[in-house]
Amino acid sequence: MTRRTLMTKTILIAGGYGLVGSHIARHIRRLMPDTRLLIAGRSPDKAAELVAELGNAAACAMDSADPRAALAAAGPLDAMVCALQDPHDQLLAHAIETGCAHLSITRSVNDMASLLARTGNSTLQAPVIPTAHWQAGITTLAALDLVQGAFDRVDRISIAALFDMADPIGPMTLEDSGSFFGKAQVLRDRAWCWVDPDAEVASVPVAGETIETRPMSVLDVPSLRAVTHARDIEFRLGIGTSRGTRAGGAASHDMEITVEGIDASGAKLTRTRIVSDPRGQAELTATGAALAARRAVGGDGPPAPASAVLMPEAILNAGEAMAELRALGVTV
Repeated sequence: MTRRTLMTKTILIAGGYGLVGSHIARHIRRLMPDTRLLIAGRSPDKAAELVAELGNAAACAMDSADPRAALAAAGPLDAMVCALQDPHDQLLAHAIETGCAHLSITRSVNDMASLLARTGNSTLQAPVIPTAHWQAGITTLAALDLVQGAFDRVDRISIAALFDMADPIGPMTLEDSGSFFGKAQVLRDRAWCWVDPDAEVASVPVAGETIETRPMSVLDVPSLRAVTHARDIEFRLGIGTSRGTRAGGAASHDMEITVEGIDASGAKLTRTRIVSDPRGQAELTATGAALAARRAVGGDGPPAPASAVLMPEAILNAGEAMAELRALGVTV
């Protein structure tokens, strides 16, 4: 079965009534008003209020441990956005078999092997887009936008994110948080290294607050290596008081990105960027996922991307993504 070419798209969001999933649904509705949305999860009654809010939407019961009956009942899909774990790759397999685009915000660096094996042994009819980068690709896009037009050679990219404990997280993220600081993949002098986060604690500034951080494995690191060819890249995460909280408001999600290298004249160049979302980390992740979902189905006008495994930065324009963030009130 090949992808449908109808103008009206149908997108299923697995885990769509959760904290991040519900924000993804709202952003897809904002970006593609005519899209039919299916909000899937174990307890469809929890989706009732969201479905009524969204319009042109329906709730469906689906257990990711065995989603086959629910997926069959859902009918043809243009895309599937996974905001929950897919422990047996059944959602991925269904997307490949039926020719709908697949996006997942939960598949980490350590989980990529089964995706590559599954897709590498299949003839894809739609893009498969791992969006489990930090904030669903927004961080990589912000770094690439900082690089563009400024650097002749990129030597080092350092990213640090500040998580404010007042910023809500969903149950799944809370459950997964214990694995955030396992061995971390970093790039040092062009060599991939797995380091012990507890042995690499460092105090770094993030949006005006100096916090204790540890390196963490995120897909942004290999993505940025592939695009920029930088010699050293690392991502760090720490807990602190965000810009939003310090200003007396809701917790924001803050990141600081530093790029070092050489400009066109051969002079050393360092550029730093702060990205701060006053809506918090769940909203920023949802924004990235929704932008990728819109592009995956050609919902922004141009044809959908090639039927291949594609990272978010391969399908989204970094400058346009930053403009979208600014329009939403994100400090960039």
